[in-house]
Amino acid sequence: MCIVTMKTMTHALRAKSVLSAKGISSDVIHLDPSVTARGCAYGVSFSCGDSDEVRRVLDGKGIAYGEWIGGGRAADAVRHDIP
Repeated sequence: MCIVTMKTMTHALRAKSVLSAKGISSDVIHLDPSVTARGCAYGVSFSCGDSDEVRRVLDGKGIAYGEWIGGGRAADAVRHDIP
């Protein structure tokens, strides 16, 4: 799993929507803000194999994003205490 961080839920939902339109499976997730440099609290998770296409789609649609988190670090970033 890889994650691209977003500052707001609105950005994350928009990212999920445009990725879905391009056939890329993703999920909006709540992050532990302490694990990101900018304190981003939301993100979009997706298969790491889709990373290049995710970047192209988000850049092409002008959707602002923060860090890219991959591998085991991505699993550590997800908040599981939020319903």
